Amino acid sequence: MRVIFHVDMDAFFCSVEQRDNQSLKGKPVVVGALPGGRGVVSAASYEARKYGIHSAMPVDQAYRRCPHAVYLKPRMNAYAETSRKIMEVLRSFSPAIEQISIDEAFVDITGTRRLWGTPQETAQKIQKAIKDRYHLTASIGVAPNKYCAKIASDMNKPDGITVTPFTSAEIVSWLAPLPVGRIWGVGKKMQQVFISLGITRIADLQMLTMEYLEKKFGKSGIALYNLARGIDNRPVSGQEGVKSVSREHTFARDCADVSEWKRVLLSLSRDVARRARGRGIIGKSVVLIYRKPDFSKHSKRITPARPTNLAKEIYDSAVKPLDGISRKTGALRLIGVGLTNLTDAGQLDLFVDEVPAAAWGASENAMDYLNERFGKKSIFLAGEMESS
Repeated sequence: MRVIFHVDMDAFFCSVEQRDNQSLKGKPVVVGALPGGRGVVSAASYEARKYGIHSAMPVDQAYRRCPHAVYLKPRMNAYAETSRKIMEVLRSFSPAIEQISIDEAFVDITGTRRLWGTPQETAQKIQKAIKDRYHLTASIGVAPNKYCAKIASDMNKPDGITVTPFTSAEIVSWLAPLPVGRIWGVGKKMQQVFISLGITRIADLQMLTMEYLEKKFGKSGIALYNLARGIDNRPVSGQEGVKSVSREHTFARDCADVSEWKRVLLSLSRDVARRARGRGIIGKSVVLIYRKPDFSKHSKRITPARPTNLAKEIYDSAVKPLDGISRKTGALRLIGVGLTNLTDAGQLDLFVDEVPAAAWGASENAMDYLNERFGKKSIFLAGEMESS
């Protein structure tokens, strides 16, 4: 039987800040936008969470709940470097790693008992290695599949290890009392649908037939039927580690200036393209992200002429819906852009629009090199300049 770990770093951004600045130990720490701005919370330490602060909360709301917290801007380079080192620790226990975000990963440890001992002992060794080397804690879920492991890792935070049952009947019983919102992929809208149907716990979902769920929810109904029973046969695959590359910008005040939207999108597109090239990936879809003044978040997916990691092609796709959005919404609080449906850059068809693509690729790679060597803003596109 497979043995899968879900390793989830505890309050990662804030824990790195508390590790690097000992004066922050034991204090409520909030990483994200600074109070007085228009941004949101990226991460909250466990001390801050006691005040009801959580990620994606508007920072001014967080400040009202806990004005004495320490508010810090993110240091993404520090978090990324620490993440890289932690993933190296995980690879020392098994080569089968699937990183799904900067602070979490799946590890398939099937067949490693002779090397590391029981799953519980292996999890303890991973926790100890991370703690000894990098002075951070991780919570680990141990299960026969990715879905159950992810649920388990959240049960005994921080610094906890949760081992699920491994037989089908026991897994069904283990899942039954949990809220239906714990099912992977069930968001707030789906939860409202379930509530209208009288479904609040996974046990309620387990009582419904696959035929009913498929009729009600289509293909998603089949997935719900299986997940309610802990059935998940997906392998741990390093190729699935990065699901998207995106960047967002929150305006200082609601912005209705389409030319300003475009200027920001151009800068964000450059950064997304640079990150994608650095990871050796291309995206088949471009996603425009925007948040209205009422905080509702929306997105539009655009398919470029070919899979890409070039800023020009990302930007050209992202700006297409802007005029329509301007007519409907008037102003935006936030705008962003991302690449999704990712694949290896080596699969790029070099014979499609070959000369223009090569020219743009060479120029953008040159800009990447110059900005890395001489500073992020040492060279930029004219369209990124702020109007005076």
